[in-house]
Amino acid sequence: MDNAIWATYFDLDVSKREFFLEWAKEKYFPILQDLIEPNWIAMYQSVHPGQRFEKILNRLHKDEDAARASGSDFILMLGAETTRSFYDPSPRMIYENLEIEDSQILDERDNVKDVILTEEWRINGPESDKREVGTVPSRLIQMGRYDARENDDDLQEWYAQERMLGVSNASGCIGARKMIVTNGSPRHSVIYEFVSFESREENYVSLEETEWTKHVHSYLLHPPGSPLVAERIFPS
Repeated sequence: MDNAIWATYFDLDVSKREFFLEWAKEKYFPILQDLIEPNWIAMYQSVHPGQRFEKILNRLHKDEDAARASGSDFILMLGAETTRSFYDPSPRMIYENLEIEDSQILDERDNVKDVILTEEWRINGPESDKREVGTVPSRLIQMGRYDARENDDDLQEWYAQERMLGVSNASGCIGARKMIVTNGSPRHSVIYEFVSFESREENYVSLEETEWTKHVHSYLLHPPGSPLVAERIFPS
């Protein structure tokens, strides 16, 4: 099982991306595999969320606290059975013990945010049979992290009674995971998995227009860098 995820959000200059990805595949990912022994490693690059969803983004409340912000170009994710795997060693300890040339490559990233998440529960979608071996997340994901500003009960009721039921019936959806952040704030997170951008745009985005969803959006507070729609670039 992969009930825990270590997600690293970051930005990276376009001119440095090709070299970084090759270095990560050849050296950094094997280091992480040896030290943590995760169930899987995946890297995602953000894409335009689509015109319909862009209108949704415009009505979301944004947190101005820079300490809670993250990059929005890439997400590196590792999956493990529990969060213990990500604290022995921790992201800080791994970085501090890298060879100097490797830590210098990581230093090329901007707006780095390490988020360690534990899963509350998950649902399967109509396309769950397309989940890949090893449970690496799908090729297209939507991922958000946010606070409910003392409306946590309503948020969880909405997920249990409406949102996840809608997702479980949305054609093109592989599944979704409701998660909690264990190393800071904001507290809540969710990952939606889709077989393609087109299926998400056609069958998921309409779920954002229900009255209850609009009420939830009225109190959710997203930090800069959330939510993101992203395509998997590793493994290809």
